[in-house]
Amino acid sequence: MSAGEIELQPGERVLWAGEPVQRPLYVAADGVIAPAGLVVAALALWYLLANQPSGGLMVVVLVALVVGLYGAVGRSVVRYLALGRTTYAVTDSRIIARSGLFRQKERSSELAGLPAPVLKPGPSRTGTISFGSGAVTLIGVGEPKRVRDLLTKAIDEAKSRQAPPEAA
Repeated sequence: MSAGEIELQPGERVLWAGEPVQRPLYVAADGVIAPAGLVVAALALWYLLANQPSGGLMVVVLVALVVGLYGAVGRSVVRYLALGRTTYAVTDSRIIARSGLFRQKERSSELAGLPAPVLKPGPSRTGTISFGSGAVTLIGVGEPKRVRDLLTKAIDEAKSRQAPPEAA
């Protein structure tokens, strides 16, 4: 993502822009969701083959089968493909992620409202940088320690700009 692709606020400047260099097929949450989806899909398939339901029950079983398959494998594949079209930018006031498989959506978080970034190292000198729930997460970033340090400094500066001046 370059500065020309995002709408900057007045006076805002881009400190860093990048994209995932590593796209994980599975993340920690998949350790629970994928097996649960597999169980739901297997039970739905077993019920479908053993009982040959019809009407409304058939619809319910087919929905359970699709939801189970999506949880087992579809969710990971969709995330993997969407990360291929993801870009990130850090400005002096916010962090921005533009992503989406079919339609690009832009999310941003104000730096002054973020806690310190947490780096989870990944394979091949990549990492994921997160800030807690609801904030933008940078997945599969190259040079993650440098990006984390840049974010830490940018967050501190953004917070100091918002702090009221001290009385002398």
